[in-house]
Amino acid sequence: MSVVDSLNIISKTIESILDFVASDKVLSDDFQQYLEINGIEINSEKEFNNVIIQYVLDMKMQNGLRVLEYYRRNNKTYDEVIDALLNSFCSVFKVNKVLSNAFDVTCLTSNADLTIIPMVKMSHLKQIGKFDYIQARILELNRVQYILEIYDVISEFDVYKATTTAIKYMLQNPKTAYFKNDEKREQLEKSVLEFQEKFDECFSSQFVITTNKKVDMLIEFFNNYRLTGKKEDYSPLIEKIDKYKYIKVDEFNCDDDTFMQNAVGGFASHKETYDVALWMDKKRGLYIVPFLQTFFNCFTEEIEGKKECIREFLTSDKIPPSVIKYACEKYEKFFDVINDALNTKFDNLEELLFNTKAAYIDSGVFSPVVVLFNSELFSVVLGIEERKEEYTNEGVKQVGRNDLCPCGSGLKYKKCCGKNL
Repeated sequence: MSVVDSLNIISKTIESILDFVASDKVLSDDFQQYLEINGIEINSEKEFNNVIIQYVLDMKMQNGLRVLEYYRRNNKTYDEVIDALLNSFCSVFKVNKVLSNAFDVTCLTSNADLTIIPMVKMSHLKQIGKFDYIQARILELNRVQYILEIYDVISEFDVYKATTTAIKYMLQNPKTAYFKNDEKREQLEKSVLEFQEKFDECFSSQFVITTNKKVDMLIEFFNNYRLTGKKEDYSPLIEKIDKYKYIKVDEFNCDDDTFMQNAVGGFASHKETYDVALWMDKKRGLYIVPFLQTFFNCFTEEIEGKKECIREFLTSDKIPPSVIKYACEKYEKFFDVINDALNTKFDNLEELLFNTKAAYIDSGVFSPVVVLFNSELFSVVLGIEERKEEYTNEGVKQVGRNDLCPCGSGLKYKKCCGKNL
């Protein structure tokens, strides 16, 4: 299949999906619920197009099934393209060379070199130059990578923004950390085995629950044990809360500075106090799971935000299937509670996971923690953040705007970390 044919079939498939959303009552009703739940108001055709594209490519229905998966199960047309759309992802790409009809780039999240072909004419993208960064969604079809949409073009001088944005995408979709990089995937697989062994030795349990005010110290405790083998009493780091309730906490939906403060400062930087667990998944690594005890309590008592908590655990790809399997085996009223929250009629675990955790079933997924611990990208940004703090704190010698930036980028401070100060 030629590039032109591929571009045409991708475009036709997307148009077919959008028509299906409009005509299918189940999806149409779900889209309206999606708008209401997220408080989205649409005031123009452009806004509508942006919202519905995001809904189709990224969102899950209220019952936990991805919109694209629902379409695939109800319409077999262009099935290979649907698979490609399901596996499409967003990342940041550094432009190494501008070609006549494509860009040679390096994917920041996986460090893989790619050639990506835009779905619009190159003449429409004249503002993108060599060494700039493209924040975009790409799709792979027949071993060729296409740009579905470009969200932003980041200047070659704004390394901090490009790297921070890439880390956000990597944490939201850990599979981007090893896209087209088999060596990285093997490294992550070995890391999972190491995490599993050390977690068993350290805690002798599949999970440990504390609060967000103590979990950062608990993570640090485990990491120290992982590196040194020195085990001490961690009971002072275990803390319970008086009343369990579910509140929406999303560390990704914030600006770059707040995101890095959360990443560096951890969960303790959140104002609210809530339960957080360290959960070890044997196949995928260590997860940090907010509201795990709250989720468990939903099956035995009335919890504030109960339905929202159940829906989050079932529909979020940040929660591994092993958490759901554990709850299913432990709580007698599991399916009654699940079906009431999702308005579904599930009666067995296999069917439930097939509809809500398909991303885990179809392909390998590593936990964000394992990805982050093995990320050179995060180490670079963390170093920049620490140096920025060092050189901007009161009482510390200030770096001149024309001096080399202390982050080590090789640029002048005014064109790097001091650009927005």
